[in-house]
Amino acid sequence: MNDDKSKIKFWDEKQENTCGYCLYAGRIPNDDRVTCLKKTGIFEFSHTCKKFKFDIMKKNVRRKKIPDFSKFSAENFQL
Repeated sequence: MNDDKSKIKFWDEKQENTCGYCLYAGRIPNDDRVTCLKKTGIFEFSHTCKKFKFDIMKKNVRRKKIPDFSKFSAENFQL
C-alpha cells in the first residue's frame, strides 16, 4: 500500500533546482554565492546544473504561527 500521494513532499517539482539547496553546495558567509564540491567553483545561489541533489537540511521550512485571537471578542465574529 505504497501510495505516492500519501508521501510528504519537501520539494515542489515546480521549484527550480538551485545550487543553494544542493547537497554539494556550501554557503559563503555574508554573500549570495555558494561553493560547489562537484564542479569546484563559486556559483550564484540561483545557479543550476545537472549534478543537483536536493539536501533537505538546507531548505528553510518553518511552521505557520497560530494567530492570536485573544484580543478579539465574540462580537467581532458576528455578522
